[in-house]
Amino acid sequence: MPQNRNRPVITGIAAVVAAGLLAGGLFLTARQGADDPTIGAGSSSGAPSDAATASGDGTVTITRTGPDLPGDTTLARCDSTTQAAVAQYDTAALGRVTLQCGTSAQGYEHIRQRHTADWQGVVAGHGSRDWDDAMLTAVQTALVSPRAGFPVDAGDGKVCYAAPVRFDDGSRPEADPFVKVIVSATTDRVITAYPTRTDDC
Repeated sequence: MPQNRNRPVITGIAAVVAAGLLAGGLFLTARQGADDPTIGAGSSSGAPSDAATASGDGTVTITRTGPDLPGDTTLARCDSTTQAAVAQYDTAALGRVTLQCGTSAQGYEHIRQRHTADWQGVVAGHGSRDWDDAMLTAVQTALVSPRAGFPVDAGDGKVCYAAPVRFDDGSRPEADPFVKVIVSATTDRVITAYPTRTDDC
């Protein structure tokens, strides 16, 4: 009979432990917040398909013809949430980095609002690719196949990647032959990516 009296005690302890684990899990989930990237929302490879041709030296090579990136299906997710992934990149320095749909302060939407004209200047006269084809190609190469010495600390929890840009015919953009990509090292999100005249961060 003593064993039967211990069962309710053991059952009660197990219930308290289970409730504690459930409450702790809910707390941690809520604590991560709404700004965390949506993991797994990008393509299975983690990056847009056919986005870049790796040169091995960290140079971004933009093909002059190819599919429209990131594609209508991907951008349609941005209509319902700023957290959806436009692309994800597996990096040596930070692990998985996400380019979210974002806001005016970060991600695809920030780049679209602030740097579309800059990227249009890069692709003008170089085939049929549009601004975000070039931008996504540049981000993929800079993050996944960075040049030696990159990324560098950009302060405030950010890191910077920089890379030269060329086209698959060997020509280079005239005005801005380099790209800078700024990533939050604390949230692993792409903040911005823009063409520039300078080859540093």
